Amino acid sequence: MKITSIEEYLDEYIKIWPFSGNVGVIRHGNIIFKHSYGMACHEYRIQNTIDTCFTLGSISKQFTAFVVMLLNEQGKIDIYKPINDYLPKELMIDNRITAHNLMSHTSGLHQFYNWEEDFFQIYDRGTFNRLDFFQKYINRPLGFEPGAKFEYNNANYNMLAWAIENICNKSFEHVLHEMIFLPLEMNNTVLDDGHNIVKNRAFPYQIDRNDIVRCQYYNEKFSIGAGAVMSNFHDLCKWYRCLKDRKLLSNETYDKFFTENLAGYCYGINRDNIYGRTRFSHGGDHLGVMTYVQYFFEDDICVIILSNLECGNNYHIGNAITEIFFNGSTEKPKRFEKIQLGKEELSKYEGIYLENKIEIQQVGEGVEFMRFNGEVHHLLYPVSDNKFAKVWVDQDKPYTITEDEDGSYEFFGYKKSK
Repeated sequence: MKITSIEEYLDEYIKIWPFSGNVGVIRHGNIIFKHSYGMACHEYRIQNTIDTCFTLGSISKQFTAFVVMLLNEQGKIDIYKPINDYLPKELMIDNRITAHNLMSHTSGLHQFYNWEEDFFQIYDRGTFNRLDFFQKYINRPLGFEPGAKFEYNNANYNMLAWAIENICNKSFEHVLHEMIFLPLEMNNTVLDDGHNIVKNRAFPYQIDRNDIVRCQYYNEKFSIGAGAVMSNFHDLCKWYRCLKDRKLLSNETYDKFFTENLAGYCYGINRDNIYGRTRFSHGGDHLGVMTYVQYFFEDDICVIILSNLECGNNYHIGNAITEIFFNGSTEKPKRFEKIQLGKEELSKYEGIYLENKIEIQQVGEGVEFMRFNGEVHHLLYPVSDNKFAKVWVDQDKPYTITEDEDGSYEFFGYKKSK
């Protein structure tokens, strides 16, 4: 079934997945669609409105890269010289790495956002100490030679933020406000440090089994440069207009900012072609954060998705909206089709795949995927003999649990140990 309007698509979508947040579209400076869904604060039953401020996640990287380019124009940083020239002595990294490498995710810095590391939901819950964080998780052997390939890595943008602070002799928060938010009158946009009061903020939630719960705590200070900016729909419209009209930076610098590097990544933003048009886009995904922006400068269209509930799929929603715009219709949203597996068939997948991080247990007609030492429980249902889909997340593709030749089972690349 084809759907021809944004409102109709979203009405069908929330029948399947309980989206919470804001969806908005602007064209030629006019808001042509805006709608708020769900709760900003479940505890006090405060609904999301178009003025609600959401954590942007990795959309924040655009602002970090933009500040670097502003400083480049001012002659305060050369993006092709070693970033060590602009860092404090205690934060030195491989001398071949430049700001260009960091902004384009081609530095080769150690990747600490993975299953094996104890950073995510262990170290990031503690008190932030910049030097300790740097020494434990960033100042490690390179994963590859600088410039050799693309690997998305938050550490790149942590380093940029610290370089900015060192160059300006001011906090990163102050620099963002002074160089971007204030001149663009983005009065509802701030860097969340975990302590400041953010007016009209949406709190992060997720679905644990079948219940909406508050997300686990994590210290936003570890996201400096890479995330932690909070904003709302109206301020992001101002940001889009800045980029569209090429404000604050020269045309020459904008050309660099929007130049495609490896894997279609520019500086803090992706570039690709879709429906015969150039699209700039970026998403943000974290605990209770699902965001997505798309900029079509040639058509003067901006699509903004902001959500505070880890449910559904921000990219599917945003891409369906652009398909309606440029193709006239999109497919009706739907789940993966469920199949029936017997208890004996399901039981063979039960077990621990990575201690305290990945565990599967049989629950009813499906299985439960447990994470973070059993603090988070995702219900999965079978869609084939060895494929399972999340009940509350609109996945691109289902999870696969494979059986190896020796009869052992593997999930996320880890063999079942117990």
